[in-house]
Amino acid sequence: MSKSHILKHPGRVAVDTGVIKTFWERKIQMHTEQLQSEAMRTRRSALDRLRGEWARMLEVRTKALQGPQRWPPSLLLGTEPFHTQDTTAA
Repeated sequence: MSKSHILKHPGRVAVDTGVIKTFWERKIQMHTEQLQSEAMRTRRSALDRLRGEWARMLEVRTKALQGPQRWPPSLLLGTEPFHTQDTTAA
């Protein structure tokens, strides 16, 4: 570029195409690595396993509530009556 062209357009920057190509290749590589690490993190996460367990528990509870009542309601709610060892009144 000539000096007169630079003086006419001071905001314009001349960059080699190799620099631009390298820049975008790095950006794409970093993005790909981030996607891979996120995929690995979600695979190792216990969240899916926990969701499956909760879904099975809710399904069993729903079937038990809709079907004939074979269990006491306290078992379906997950609460047990509180029994104290001391039976004498103070």
